[in-house]
Amino acid sequence: MGKRNGNRTARKKLTSARDFKVSTFGVSEEDHPQFKAAITKAAEAGAAELPAIIKLLKDTLRSHNPLAILSTFTAYGLTTFVGKKGVEDRKPLEDVLPHHAELLQALLLTIPLEEWGWHPLTPDVMGTVFEAVPKLAYTFFFQRILEGQKVSDEEQLAVLSLQERIRMHTHGIRNWGYMGDVMKITQDLYAPLDAEFAARHGFTCTDIINVMAAVLSELERRHNDHINVLAKIIKGRKTQEIFDLYYKHVPDLVGSSEGLTSSFPGLDREGAVALVMGHMDLRYQDHATFAAKEIAALSGRDVATCESIMKAIALAPGALADTKEEYLFLGNPIWHAPVIDLGDEFFVPMPQAFFSHVHRIMEKLAAEAGLKETLEKARNLYLEGKLETSLKDAFPSAVVTPGAKWKIGAEQFETDALVVVDRTVLIAEAKANRLTPEGLRGAPDRVKRHVRDMMLDPSIQSERLASLIQKAKSGDANSLATLQKLGINPDDVDQVIRISVTLDDFSVLSSSVGDLKKVGWVPNDHQLAPTILLSDLLCVIDILDNPLLLLHYLSERIHFQDSFELMGDELDFLGLYLVTGFNIGKPDKENVFAPSGMSAPIDKYYNSRDAGVNIPKPAVSLSPYFRQIVSRLCERQPNGWTTTGLHLLSAASPSEQRAVERQLHKLRKMVRRNFKDPKHVSTMFIAPPLARKARVGFYLFPEELRGTYRETMEILTGNELAQDGVNTLALFGRSTENWGVPYECVLVSRDRK
Repeated sequence: MGKRNGNRTARKKLTSARDFKVSTFGVSEEDHPQFKAAITKAAEAGAAELPAIIKLLKDTLRSHNPLAILSTFTAYGLTTFVGKKGVEDRKPLEDVLPHHAELLQALLLTIPLEEWGWHPLTPDVMGTVFEAVPKLAYTFFFQRILEGQKVSDEEQLAVLSLQERIRMHTHGIRNWGYMGDVMKITQDLYAPLDAEFAARHGFTCTDIINVMAAVLSELERRHNDHINVLAKIIKGRKTQEIFDLYYKHVPDLVGSSEGLTSSFPGLDREGAVALVMGHMDLRYQDHATFAAKEIAALSGRDVATCESIMKAIALAPGALADTKEEYLFLGNPIWHAPVIDLGDEFFVPMPQAFFSHVHRIMEKLAAEAGLKETLEKARNLYLEGKLETSLKDAFPSAVVTPGAKWKIGAEQFETDALVVVDRTVLIAEAKANRLTPEGLRGAPDRVKRHVRDMMLDPSIQSERLASLIQKAKSGDANSLATLQKLGINPDDVDQVIRISVTLDDFSVLSSSVGDLKKVGWVPNDHQLAPTILLSDLLCVIDILDNPLLLLHYLSERIHFQDSFELMGDELDFLGLYLVTGFNIGKPDKENVFAPSGMSAPIDKYYNSRDAGVNIPKPAVSLSPYFRQIVSRLCERQPNGWTTTGLHLLSAASPSEQRAVERQLHKLRKMVRRNFKDPKHVSTMFIAPPLARKARVGFYLFPEELRGTYRETMEILTGNELAQDGVNTLALFGRSTENWGVPYECVLVSRDRK
């Protein structure tokens, strides 16, 4: 057997994920002054336009029907298309975003009712509005660029950068979850407060959620009917046919199609389509208008309850007359009151805004009823309970301990969710606090406090327990005693994973670790645990519906945020993981890494699901062979299966996995041909580019050598660990004849030096 010490190995050094392409943008240091001057000039020009843009929009709202303008703006700007293949990646107006519509609604409410315009809407008016509103949002941004240039202190600049990220995220991201998840979370979270809300407001939390869900569903139905009718009309090939179909499918029209034709002599087909579309646009106002009686019929609630609900989250015309325009951008009142109270009716052009801002709205209503502390308790109980059940579902073979209590000396600590699965420990802390509007409006101390309470404190708590495990592994008697009470044997722990989970979206801050440390809000020597929004974690669990993949994502997530200057949210990171497995080579902190758009397949899947269209769930890109190994490990779950799986998944990107698979097929032929030679090549090793990752190898043996393959693997492992820089090794043994079995055994070893 000693002769087989000479078995040769093939080593493959992996450097990066070749199937993942990054485009770069940057300004060289020597060009930076010129670039800054250009930005300053553009910002000054943009900011100078602010008064004129506001006047233009207000004049338009004073001359033409403002409700028609707003409803048409939201109908065109916020509409997405759904086909047989799911939600399409396009909409009528790509440049219009939800916060633009909210800004327009707030601007409308600065104008008293008696000053509202009455002229009917025309396409040229809407063209002006579609161009001016996004520009208005940009001018506010330009103003802050100019304000930031007045600051020279590096720490103050870093604070401003963090605050600007928060503002941009607050305005750019409207959906803290996909609608199906938002509905479920919202209902479960706030239902425990129903009795208290009913006693103080006259309606329950469940009432308001169901009422707004019914309004949203009805508005979507009205818009869908509108689009379907329009589609039937524009099938006409000639002007007269267009008008005939218009009168056929819209029976409440006055006059006749012939009379319409005679009114527009010489109008071609394109002109007829434009005329019909413009005329039908006038109906969008009616689509967004609801009487309390209608809402009651839609929701199954009584009229008085529906009227109370709508008034509780509504603003009347002119309610914002004394509000400065810049405040509409930094803290839009529409976020708390998305409905316009017209007296005997309610105007709801974007009921989805209620769910986008539901936590703000429910907090406001709770405060008005003196239920702020009750709400805080409900948020904490819900988050901790949901975290526990979600982790139990995700790791069915694990021991999940909620509210695990432990001590260091006389000091008592509690871990919100402690998961022990095989040789892996997952420590999850839950924080249900909220990011206040004051933090968004320029109070750095408040943002710092939120970072401490929501991100740093739970991270320190999870790190404290992780350190305790490490001390116990080193033989510390007190730490060992504490862990034994938690049912943890430190000798059976190979890796500890730490996460913090929230109800509010802190992804923009949690991805800014470098800036947080630069301003001293997070200690330089502290490894900040990833802070993940609950709804995002539920998506991660759903998409990565395999315990090994989920553990790998969470274990690599902390290294990912430490290794790169990130700008993005959790689902962009998940989308990146699906493509790369986070195997993207050596870190680069010189540039900001923004994996924007990587969540597109995930967005399409969930949005299509919510639209009633089933499409395949996005999946992690794994080579067939790596997928087979992962499946076998999860099915059999031998001791150390999580450790083995994490090493394997960290070894290679998807394209590199496929290259490994091709090389193994070649190696198989070589082994079958040369196995009688004691020095034949039988093994291939993968050397990941990062020192913290384990080396992974594959030893192939013929059936003729089955009796000695375990001993051979031990020798090969010892030889590999003797090399410089190799600390951990996972070696898979595979039969060249029994090729359908991905591995016969696995040997995981560490250098004990």
